[in-house]
Amino acid sequence: MTLEGQQDTNIRAVYPPHSIEPRRQSRRGLSTGMIMLLTALAVFVVGGSAIILYSTVIQLNQLRAQTSANVVAKSTATTLSQARSTMQAGATTQVQMNATATVQTLAVAQTNATTTVLQHIFNQATNGNPVLNDSLKQQDNNNWEVDSKADGGGCAFTNGAYHVSIPLTGFFSSCYDQSHIFSNFVFQVQMTVLKGDRGGIIFRSDPTNTKFYLFRVGQDGSYDLYLYVDTNGSNAQLLSQGSSSAIDTGLNRLNKIAVIAAGSNLSLYVNQQFVVSIKDTTYQSGLIGVFADDQANPTEVAFSNAKVWTL
Repeated sequence: MTLEGQQDTNIRAVYPPHSIEPRRQSRRGLSTGMIMLLTALAVFVVGGSAIILYSTVIQLNQLRAQTSANVVAKSTATTLSQARSTMQAGATTQVQMNATATVQTLAVAQTNATTTVLQHIFNQATNGNPVLNDSLKQQDNNNWEVDSKADGGGCAFTNGAYHVSIPLTGFFSSCYDQSHIFSNFVFQVQMTVLKGDRGGIIFRSDPTNTKFYLFRVGQDGSYDLYLYVDTNGSNAQLLSQGSSSAIDTGLNRLNKIAVIAAGSNLSLYVNQQFVVSIKDTTYQSGLIGVFADDQANPTEVAFSNAKVWTL
């Protein structure tokens, strides 16, 4: 054998052909430590993924669910609160409306009751015999005033009635029964506006000092009640004013006008129908009279059948 051959043999002996096999086996198989390392890594990865999954997905979804639940709860609470507020506001409004309706109903009922009572008082008071019953066709013992006023108006018995006239705009002409002083009474008289504007009655009067109550009725359907305190008409106090369907409107229309004066209670009537009632304590007694009032036109009023019932 040549040296080369021996060298080859030696080389083979040192490096036998199958000596590389263990290297191949070491690449395919895993040692126990490596397996444990990989297992721990897998556990870590899986655990970490689970934590990440919990933190990023599950927990987020839970937070979203909780937030949604909170929003729904708050929205529901707000809706319920608003509903309760709306119900309470509606209930309060309804209560107020009911209370207002009740007050109005009671006011109407009270007014109707008062009207009924005062109408009954008038009917009862005028059923008796009057202490003064004057047709006013002519002068008699009642001594009605007959004169000519300085302004051209006056009081006179003409054509079977007591005529009172006033030609000056913004003035009235008064004519009195000069024989009686009345305190608590019913005074009624028939009145016809022949031309012009208005007429009426005066009661509890002190003519000398121009102190009296004046109830005026217009042929246009209006009425008013004044308290005169002196000769200055601008100082007169308006106690009541309005219009009434009880008044028969127009010229040459007969209206019965009346007052019940009982203490401080003054109740007014037209054609035996209640019109208005007020309280005033200024005057307690005095003369009665009639008048014509020139609001815008020369006025003449005819009076007849004056009656007084005492209370």
